[in-house]
Amino acid sequence: MKKTFVVVAAIALAVLSSVAAFAGTYALEKTNVQFDLPDSWKQGDSNIGTSFTSPKGDMIIFFGEVDGKNGIEAALEAVDKIIEQVMTDVEMGDESETQINGIQVVEMEGKGKSDGADVFVNVSFLNAGGSNIGFVTSIGEKAAVEGNGKDLEALVKSFKIIK
Repeated sequence: MKKTFVVVAAIALAVLSSVAAFAGTYALEKTNVQFDLPDSWKQGDSNIGTSFTSPKGDMIIFFGEVDGKNGIEAALEAVDKIIEQVMTDVEMGDESETQINGIQVVEMEGKGKSDGADVFVNVSFLNAGGSNIGFVTSIGEKAAVEGNGKDLEALVKSFKIIK
């Protein structure tokens, strides 16, 4: 399954906007959002974007943004293309809405299979008043959320609106 995550990251980043790096802080500039990830996560850079893989390789997170004029439907379409590349038997739950540090967030969770193993997918759409809608897509083994819990909590707490 770890090979699949590497492949999907490359595919996903091909359809996503790049994430800009600033000395340990990363940004979706047109979405007006910045965030931090622990140094233990492996960053993958290329001319098509940035992704982050957990220390154990059991989870990958990638970030993207689409023009806000096209609405959340465009973001959902981009995420669907990514999920289809790595998962089968996908079942998505209902949307929920919340705010993180003033950022409006619509979140969806789901489950499915990847290389025969049970995996989860979590998608969060971010609206921070920028010209774009950002999205964060996490895919991983079922136990990855618990195993990476502290890092994921730190990620969520680090989300900020760029002023």
